[in-house]
Amino acid sequence: MSQRQRALALGTALREAREKTGLSQEEIAARVELHPMTYGGIERGRLLPSVSTLTRLCVLLKIDPDDLPDLQDLQD
Repeated sequence: MSQRQRALALGTALREAREKTGLSQEEIAARVELHPMTYGGIERGRLLPSVSTLTRLCVLLKIDPDDLPDLQDLQD
């Protein structure tokens, strides 16, 4: 799987989890201390989050990191 495909798969998983919470992209971004455009880029698969950002997102969205796509290219 290419980095772009991994980013898209991650973004889809995060969007689906966010939608289940009923929170907006702006609310998620504020809670994990990201600019809303940055979080939007992650959901659209244009950006890959750092490991620390992904960890904060998983905690907030109650996602088990093991359930996410393979993200071997993430950097902290």
